[in-house]
Amino acid sequence: MKSQNLSDDQLLKLFKNGNLVAFNTIYERHWKVLYSLASRILENDARAQDVVQEVFVSFYENASTKEINNLKGYLFQCAKFQCFMQLRSGRISEKHLQRMNSVIASNIVEEEFEAIELQHVLDEGIAALPEKCRQVFYLSRFEFLSNQKIAEQLNISTKTVEHQITKALKTLRVSVDKLIIFIAFLHF
Repeated sequence: MKSQNLSDDQLLKLFKNGNLVAFNTIYERHWKVLYSLASRILENDARAQDVVQEVFVSFYENASTKEINNLKGYLFQCAKFQCFMQLRSGRISEKHLQRMNSVIASNIVEEEFEAIELQHVLDEGIAALPEKCRQVFYLSRFEFLSNQKIAEQLNISTKTVEHQITKALKTLRVSVDKLIIFIAFLHF
C-alpha cells in the first residue's frame, strides 16, 4: 500500500518505527497549511519557511518520545509555538500580537485542514473509480463536456454516460459523507 493512502495515525506509527517514507508523506501532506498559518501570523515568507522547517525538525527529533494523539493538531500547535518564538526573538509589535491572536482564534486554519482533507478524499475516491467510470466522470466534471459529447468521444450511449456519472457520484458521496461525519465528531 502506498504511503499517500495511509491515515495520519498509520503514518505516525510507521515513522515512530523508523520509516522515513512515512515522515516524507507527513511533510508533504501538512507543510502547506503550516506555512499558510505562519505566513499569516508573521507576514514574512522567509520567517514562515523557517517556522515550518523548525516544526518538522522538532517533529523528526521528538516524535518517537512524544505521545501524539492528533497529528494535525500537534503540528498546528508546534507551528503556533514556533511563530511565537520567532516573534519573541525579534521585536514584537502590537500588530503581530493582534494578528497572531486573530489567526489562533479563528477557524480559518481548521477550515484549510478540512478543505485539504476533503480534496485528498475526493482525489482518492476518483482514483479508485473503475477506469471507464473515472474517464466519464473526468470528462463531465473537469472538461465540462455534455453527456452527448462524452458519449460520442468514448463511443458509448448517453445512457451509459449517465449511469457512469451517477455511479461515480454515489461512490464519492459515500467517501465524503464519512469525512463529514468524522469532522463533525471532532467539533463536538
